[in-house]
Amino acid sequence: MSFDLEMKDRRALVTGGAKGVGAAGVTALREAGARVVATARSVPSDADGVHDVAADSTTAEGCALVAREALAHLGGIDRLMAAVRLDRALLPWMLAQRSGVIVHVTSIEHELPLPESTTDGGTVPTA
Repeated sequence: MSFDLEMKDRRALVTGGAKGVGAAGVTALREAGARVVATARSVPSDADGVHDVAADSTTAEGCALVAREALAHLGGIDRLMAAVRLDRALLPWMLAQRSGVIVHVTSIEHELPLPESTTDGGTVPTA
């Protein structure tokens, strides 16, 4: 089965969709026929046919906003390319619909620091 067939009319949510890996994910999903909601701190994603939501998905409030907007716009989520907090916000809907895929995108900087690069999601706060 091709990627196109698997993604046609699927409902996808992508965090960080305005640039970098997130933007590439938005483009690939749209080209494969998925309906996409993209979120970032700044919008738009500049992708045709994408519903953009400006929110900070590193906060509980931002995740709640993204979840509400995405569910209202798409009517459900089949594919989630997102931050961990959104898992918590959307997992109940995925379980209720008895389907869905979650993809986490992260950095290797916690294993292989790059001095010329800024530290991103690779650091973990300690108590």
